[in-house]
Amino acid sequence: MKSAFFLLIRYLKPGNKSGTYTFFSVATIAGITLGVATLVVALSVLEGYEKVISEKLTNFDADIQIFRYGNQDIPLSPETINTVKTTVGNNLKRIDVSAQKICILGKRRINEGITLKGVQQGYLESRSGLTLVDGNFNLNEGDDSIIKVVIGKTLATKLRVSVGDIINFFAINSVDLNNLTALPTVENFKVVGVYQTGMGKYDDAFAYTSLGSLQKLYEMNDDVNLIEVKLKNPEKVDLVKGELQTELQYPFTVVTYIEANLPMFNWIELQRKPVPIVLGLIIIVAAFNIISALLMLVLDKTNTIGTLKALGAEPGFITRIFLLRGLILGIAGSFFGVLVGLLLSWLQATYGIVTLNPQVYFVDVVPIALNPFYFIVVFFISVCLSFLASLIPAFAASRVDPVNALRFN
Repeated sequence: MKSAFFLLIRYLKPGNKSGTYTFFSVATIAGITLGVATLVVALSVLEGYEKVISEKLTNFDADIQIFRYGNQDIPLSPETINTVKTTVGNNLKRIDVSAQKICILGKRRINEGITLKGVQQGYLESRSGLTLVDGNFNLNEGDDSIIKVVIGKTLATKLRVSVGDIINFFAINSVDLNNLTALPTVENFKVVGVYQTGMGKYDDAFAYTSLGSLQKLYEMNDDVNLIEVKLKNPEKVDLVKGELQTELQYPFTVVTYIEANLPMFNWIELQRKPVPIVLGLIIIVAAFNIISALLMLVLDKTNTIGTLKALGAEPGFITRIFLLRGLILGIAGSFFGVLVGLLLSWLQATYGIVTLNPQVYFVDVVPIALNPFYFIVVFFISVCLSFLASLIPAFAASRVDPVNALRFN
């Protein structure tokens, strides 16, 4: 192998007149570099997007949600809460009971359908994903004659309201279809706080009031319809979910934050599926470039190949020389591809060059997560396929007839 490498460097370098071969070599390395860099950036974006969305959801939502089939009200009993606490055990970080209903909030003929969530004091402060933009989270303090509400920044912008403004509340499911003359529940709310999650879907769709206020509005007595569990170790969420479902059984349903946001995670997974196809297409193009470059080298060095064979070089020895050349092209292209991909990913992660619409993508900049495993896999797959592509011209070189090769011009 050492002698093959020496001959590759000393005698099988492209000569000064082999501009075509040099062009193909540069094009080959550039093609592999571009393809690998594109794939590295794409994988970094997908990994980053999934990571950011997961972090945002776990900081905003509970790791586990427990509700009854049909979203029926849950009588708040110490037995149910104790069962949850005992089952989760030392992994329990926080447990909350809440109630949520669909309603309409409006101001000056601008109305928006949202989910109104009644929570206990301290709930909003415990959600690190909720950033207070203006006002406060105090839903139980001050004048008891008016219900207080915290709304998202996007909703506040749509309704053109700010902290201290009064907005109108309309309870959708308080309408009795059997008695259309009955008036639905209508109240005035006072905006005491504006929050932001960075995900337009939630900033636009959720508002918070005190649990007692919501129970009174919907005549729920002391019932709730949601039990939320935060874990110290969210990685065990599936295990805990299974244990809770076994203990609580029907009519309770236990879902994880991933299941509660399944369409979003399915969309991310869908973006991963074309990755092998893209990698394959990139490598196929690079393989043709490698074959072309090495065939040009075979033509350029036919006399040298004939001389080596005349001196007793075995076909396998000639094959190894050209395989080494293809391997060098593959390694060079893959290395520069990973390097360029890392550089582009670092620039995006550091400076947030490419921005997104948070209303659509739930984040305001393209997120990046650098996973060394992906870089190593892409590099080695690219190099291995480049090596395999070199087999065709390498075998072609090994079959060159020495007599004809020495006469070749």
